Order: sequence, then structure tokens, then C-alpha cells
Amino acid sequence: MTPARKIASEVLTVMFIDIVNYTKTTAELSRDSFSQLHEAFDTLCIPMFKEYDGNVIQKIGDAFLITFKSATNAVLCGMELQRRFIEYNKRMKPKKPLWIRVAIHTGEVIKRKSDVHGDAVNTTARIESITKSGDVVFSETVFHAMNKNEISYAHIGLRKFKGVKHPVRLFRVRNGRDKVIARQQYFNKIKRFVKLVIAFVVIFGVLFFLRAVLLKYLLR
Repeated sequence: MTPARKIASEVLTVMFIDIVNYTKTTAELSRDSFSQLHEAFDTLCIPMFKEYDGNVIQKIGDAFLITFKSATNAVLCGMELQRRFIEYNKRMKPKKPLWIRVAIHTGEVIKRKSDVHGDAVNTTARIESITKSGDVVFSETVFHAMNKNEISYAHIGLRKFKGVKHPVRLFRVRNGRDKVIARQQYFNKIKRFVKLVIAFVVIFGVLFFLRAVLLKYLLR
């Protein structure tokens, strides 16, 4: 039996980041505006990759592929990127706000020259496809590897992806939207309670009225 050939591989945390509604947005831009959008995107992203020890593998159109040795650094980088883009939109007030989505997965990658390949890269790309604007979504492998004391997270659930053998359990970083949802749920509970109180008062009033009518009838 011929021994298996040694393949250069390494367990890394893979990140995909892209611009939300990129095709629709750029279709309405002049060449100058198109260039400015990419310049802003690169200026906001690249320093953060370096700060969190990320290795930029490639950029394809509006998407960056980055690898990290630390899962925690990858998620923290994603969080900081989202914060910076929110600040950018508030400060610059562009005609077309620049929103991003970030997907992260940890797994073994095959290294060929300066590129990476394999199931981990494909899985990350699939996760990115269902990530919502403003979110940082990561897989269970990232969850187990990261420092949970540094990241506030919420469980999304299991997802099946085309081309991925097993379902992937997903999590996302909690953000400002969670506070809005929690506040809405709180007010919904209050509304339900008020409705129950009103219903009780109405029923009690009807019963009291019927009792009075019945007593009046019996005492005639």
C-alpha cells in the first residue's frame, strides 16, 4: 500500500466578511463612488485584521478571506469591525450606508502557497450566505475554542448547508438589536398582563351585574 502523501495543513479560524447588498449598491454608483466605497471598505477592515493578528488570504470583489490562529481574536475582530462600520455610517452619512456581515468557522485548512482550501473554508462561506446585515455569526467549533468570558453570544441553532456533510450549530454575537428585542418582549409581556387584567375586570363586572339582576328578580 502506497503511503499517503504529506499535505501541508493547519487548524485555523477562517473569517469571511463582505458588503451587504453589494451588487445592488454598486450598480447605482459612478466609477468614482465605486472607488470610494472600496477605499472606505479596505480602510476600515485591513487595520483591524492586523490588530487582531489576522492573515489576509485574498480579497475577491467585496469579500475578504482571513485566517486567525486565535478563535477569540477572530470573533473580537468581527465585533470591532461591526462597531467601526456603524460609527462610519453615523459620521460620514453616506448616501448608501456601508453594512457588512461576518462569518467565522474553525477547522483544518489545506495550505497551498499563499492560499487556503478545504472544508473549513467552504463551511465558512456557507455560514456567510445566511448571515444577516450587522451580525457576526460563528460555528460551534469557534464557540468551543474561544474565550467565552470575552464575548456575549446567543445560540442560533443547527443549520444544514449544501455541500457540508453534517449540520452546523451556529451562534452569533449579541448586539444592539438584542436590547431592542428584549425591550419589545418586556413591553409585550406588560401588554398581555394588562389585557388579562382588563378581561378579568370585564368578566367580574358582568358577573356582578348578573348577580344584581338575579337578586332583584328573586326579591320581587
